[in-house]
Amino acid sequence: MKQAMPTDLELERMQVAADWLIKLQDAPEDEALVAAWLQWCEEDPHNLEDFSAAQSVWHAAVPAPTAVRDRVSRPRRLLRRVAATQRRGPVRIAVGLAATLLLALGIGWTVFVRQADELPSQSYATAIGGTGSALLPDGSRVELGADSRITTFYTAKQRRVSVDFGEAYFSVSKDPQRPFLVAAGAMQVTAVGTAFNVRRHPDRVVVAVSEGKVELDSNEHHDDSSRPHEIAPTPLQAGQQAVYNGSSQSIQVASIHLADVASWRHGVLKYVHEPLGNVVLDLNRYYSKHIVIADARLSEMPFTGAVFSTRIDDALHALEGVFPLRIQEYSDRIELLPRG
Repeated sequence: MKQAMPTDLELERMQVAADWLIKLQDAPEDEALVAAWLQWCEEDPHNLEDFSAAQSVWHAAVPAPTAVRDRVSRPRRLLRRVAATQRRGPVRIAVGLAATLLLALGIGWTVFVRQADELPSQSYATAIGGTGSALLPDGSRVELGADSRITTFYTAKQRRVSVDFGEAYFSVSKDPQRPFLVAAGAMQVTAVGTAFNVRRHPDRVVVAVSEGKVELDSNEHHDDSSRPHEIAPTPLQAGQQAVYNGSSQSIQVASIHLADVASWRHGVLKYVHEPLGNVVLDLNRYYSKHIVIADARLSEMPFTGAVFSTRIDDALHALEGVFPLRIQEYSDRIELLPRG
């Protein structure tokens, strides 16, 4: 059953509550910050309810790493201090869940009710042209590229994340007893304590590792019709990148500079022998106008190079000097056409 969507006023309060939770976690000994937070709590009884709900859901994400529990202990004591001076209403779990999703992201949210022994699945998403980051319930951090979405499924035995579309960079909190699994289409990445990037296209998945090790394998939950066959688990370590090709159902591993892993976080999209069609799919996540390739043959041409996400106009016109194509601009789109 899907939870009812909150009103605009509730969303605004949830955003503010989430912001306060992050601030107090980052600077629990800042007395000026605490005083400002106390004043905010006293301004409206709903403020305290939303903050309490956000913390309740945060602490429900067990087993949480000790570092995370320690970091939130001070705000929790402060919460009890304010609660003693105000009449408390019922904690609204649905609102608190939404507030947790908005931590550091401030962007789209979805909450679904699941089995009693699981945390609700949570979706984190960014808009076209926007990026964001969030702290996941287990203490891991995710950074999302533009127009991207992930969905988390946490249980007492497993941490599972789906990259629904787009690109995500994960800094995984170490927990050997509870593997961190990232599914992207037909492929799955297994990690314990590491950092890696996942980019998903309809027929292609690119995984690059910046810290530690991961293992790339077929996604057992994916549709059988497109699941890769006879692909052995592929280990990857820092400085390596694996590309899964859905058409050939093969994996290619190559070395990569650590600075190039998730370079999109610094405004640079880098590619090595990437089909131009996939490059255009990525550019569409950052560009205000929709880019269309009018000829399938152009889509298959390999592209190697870098594109600045804030200078896509320049990159498109530079393509005219590299590929046999020309640019046709319209009010709502840009078409890449065969030259001549």
